[in-house]
Amino acid sequence: MDVQRYISSGVIENHVTGLLSEPESREVVSAIQQHPEVKAAADAVQDDMERYIQLWAQKPPAGIRRQLMERLHKDDVREEPVAAATPALSTATYEDIFSEDKKGANSSPSRVWQYTAAAAIALLLGSVSMNIMSYSKSDSVTGQLASLQDEQVALSAEKDALKEQLDYAHKELGLMKDPSFKWIRMPGVGKHTGAFATIGWNPQSKEAFILAQALPEPPADKQYQLWAIVNGKPIDAGVFELGAKTHTLQKVKPVENAQVFAVTLEKKGGSPEPTLEQMFVAGKVAG
Repeated sequence: MDVQRYISSGVIENHVTGLLSEPESREVVSAIQQHPEVKAAADAVQDDMERYIQLWAQKPPAGIRRQLMERLHKDDVREEPVAAATPALSTATYEDIFSEDKKGANSSPSRVWQYTAAAAIALLLGSVSMNIMSYSKSDSVTGQLASLQDEQVALSAEKDALKEQLDYAHKELGLMKDPSFKWIRMPGVGKHTGAFATIGWNPQSKEAFILAQALPEPPADKQYQLWAIVNGKPIDAGVFELGAKTHTLQKVKPVENAQVFAVTLEKKGGSPEPTLEQMFVAGKVAG
């Protein structure tokens, strides 16, 4: 086996994120057991995914566990036969999902998916039970049902957002491991010594991405713009955002034959020529 080619093929990332079939996963497990380099790569991918989840995972709304348990307890007291019909799994599921002592920084990506899906299922079962009881209860109970349904919708939205984050994280890991990409560090220039950004550029495909790790938030009417310096001439490589996208790779315009990359602060939407007095970071392409 060509171990290095096997590692760079992406099969390890697909195994860690649960995208392989069972026979394919068994093959990866066998490779991990036979080759220390493969095991080290798998451990590194697992660590990367867990750090990404820790950075972006969103906790359920504060107090949701307490509110749900209080409502279910009230229903048990007032409507004993119906409450008994609610599956016992619901309470255990809430305990598992919302216990901050048990869940947190050590949750793996696959477990986060399991817990989110379990939350949605548990809330659905609770909604069904409440819907049955609403035929014989007051308008206040109907209001409680509506509140639970709203919470279910919120959890479903969080699950979808988490899936999108995991998909993008998988794509980013693939880019970072692609040997065709060059990674150019762009430190601050002039008075912007604390600024910092990184460019990922594929000279063959011309694809370019920017990771704006440490740039100050621009004014509302301004926007950062990337430039590729080709034979001494600045070429527009597109504008990019900060805010929620600060820690993600943002795709910019294709770049060809660049020797230097630089970022300037321009008017909203970009400028046809760079404002050199507003250059924040710059970096040379190695080789």
